[in-house]
Amino acid sequence: MNRYRTTEISRPWGQLVSVSGLCLMVLLMFSPVVEGQSVAELQQEAAENNPELKARYQQYLAAMEQPQISGVLPDPEVSFSYFIKPIETRVGPQQARVSVKQMLPWFGSLGSQRSATELQARAAFESFQEARNRLFYQVEKTVTELYELEESIRLSRENAMILNSLVEISLARYETNRATQVDVLRAQIEEEDLQIQIELLENDRKVLNRKLNELLNRPGNEAADIPDTLLTEEIGSKQELLNSISRQNPDLSRLRYEEASKAEMRSLAKKNNRPDIMLGFDYIFTGESDLPNVANSGEDAIMVMAGLKVPIFGRKNRSGVRQAEQKVQEAEYRRQSMENVLETSLESSLSDYDDAISRYELYDQTQIQRIGQAIEIMMEAYASDRADFEEILRMQRKQLDYQLRRLQAKTDQYTAAAYIAYLIGKHNVKEIIEE
Repeated sequence: MNRYRTTEISRPWGQLVSVSGLCLMVLLMFSPVVEGQSVAELQQEAAENNPELKARYQQYLAAMEQPQISGVLPDPEVSFSYFIKPIETRVGPQQARVSVKQMLPWFGSLGSQRSATELQARAAFESFQEARNRLFYQVEKTVTELYELEESIRLSRENAMILNSLVEISLARYETNRATQVDVLRAQIEEEDLQIQIELLENDRKVLNRKLNELLNRPGNEAADIPDTLLTEEIGSKQELLNSISRQNPDLSRLRYEEASKAEMRSLAKKNNRPDIMLGFDYIFTGESDLPNVANSGEDAIMVMAGLKVPIFGRKNRSGVRQAEQKVQEAEYRRQSMENVLETSLESSLSDYDDAISRYELYDQTQIQRIGQAIEIMMEAYASDRADFEEILRMQRKQLDYQLRRLQAKTDQYTAAAYIAYLIGKHNVKEIIEE
């Protein structure tokens, strides 16, 4: 058995075994088939309209602006002073002063700060991408659940028609004294129980329909247009999937970017132990001197300044470096933990995938065929008064149970494959960060 083959989830006709089975088959064969929206189309609609995803994208765009805020020089300081009482000098009275100062962080500080915020922006993108992939998985899972409900309703209705035929058969035999009234009542009870189950399934369908509309940001009462066939693609070997997770999983990529960002912040914390440089100049407006024949009378003065912002509180700066080191270690441990979680999730999903295939093949190739043969034999025997009608009803109920289990096994396989696609980042989009 190849667990990684491409398989199709279609709507099987089921086992129709009754006197009116052939007529029912003909009716079903000529029923119109309506093509619904594909899963990819529904996912794209969710990506375009889901408000939570739009919020995540805006969060990413906001993070992209941070490097332009953090990785630049601080604003220069400009001040103006006016001497209410001018200061008399040899060349004339000083009347006003304009001062300009610019702080220059230690060499490499701005680069480290900019790199850290760029890495945080990339981490924000991976966070958005993880939310997008999770939304795609939720849409696919909800569509699968809706598909399973639709198929369960269809199978139940087919079996209800068969039970209706058994009611008619038992009535006909009762009228000719070939069956008891108990046979008629048993068939009617089974038919009514099945109708109640169908009504419950239809109520569940309304709830799932509303859930899908919520993901797509549609009105809650709008009817979902789901596909009538679901395809499961090849998922690859375990090692191939692990490699894909390592390369593409958004959660893992986000933690790597966060770890790299914290490493840049550690480098920045070390640079904070170095002095900042201050450069500036003063321009002093000077009036004409009252003294005669003074050289350079009224000439404005220019003064250049330089200074250092000295980090003299070493304890504070050393604590900042240690704190940055601890944050790097925290990010590394979080990444390692995520790797373990993702590997465990993959193994669990692969186990679910294999188990679903095994269950499907058991019901499809063995159990349903056998019970169909048994019902056919029992119906022939009942026609000649050699079979228990209660046993026929029990086997008919068993047949529906097996059909529903086969359907569940197939949808479980599809759901497991969809979750694996979510883990490996199958629906990732390419990041574009404008420089």
